Amino acid sequence: MKLDGVLAIRESWAGPDEPVLLCAGVDPSSVRYDVAGLDWWGRPERGGLGKVAGGLGNAVFAVANAATGGSGPEDGGPDAPAVVLWGPQPDTIATRGCRVTSARSWLVLTPRRLGCVAVAERPAEPEPEKSLFDRVSGIAKSARDMFTGPLYPAGHPVETEEIIAVSEVPRDHVSGVALADRRLPRGSAQRQVHVLRLSFVDGSGVDVVAARGVDHAQRLMSLVQG
Repeated sequence: MKLDGVLAIRESWAGPDEPVLLCAGVDPSSVRYDVAGLDWWGRPERGGLGKVAGGLGNAVFAVANAATGGSGPEDGGPDAPAVVLWGPQPDTIATRGCRVTSARSWLVLTPRRLGCVAVAERPAEPEPEKSLFDRVSGIAKSARDMFTGPLYPAGHPVETEEIIAVSEVPRDHVSGVALADRRLPRGSAQRQVHVLRLSFVDGSGVDVVAARGVDHAQRLMSLVQG
């Protein structure tokens, strides 16, 4: 079994002298948008009612609720997002630089860049035709190995997945990193969450949600500060 995550990112994406300061797992279903012209899920917003980024998002949710009669994209769903992209328009550094397209993706911050990376998809290799006996024997052997032997034997190199960059933002485009609070829309299980807020030079940004509360947010901040 090949490993992904931080180890794989260090092996095949980060440079040899490029420490990983932040690594947040994301997938398309865990990204939300507080962006003028887009709804909470990133779809073009009907009627031209945009959202205002960052701390003004609360007031905009209230305006949108009133305009739609309290239904529609302002219902946030029960699960807190992993990240919230925000900005004054759909085409920003945040939306271009945080394009999450795969279920096995991460937002990674280093001293050089912010990258949206993913596991490289490998073409499926056709398996040779096997008899029923061979298939059953193979399943039994896999189960036996799982319970009797170490997953990663000592002295053997650990294989990692190949990681590719989907999009990247140079670090000098990041204008600030801070802790903040974000209010989520109606219908969310958590209405208030703590976030690590990355701001970009064009007035957009990305909030990384600290799912385990304020201590988690402070831990993320200390990691980013090195």
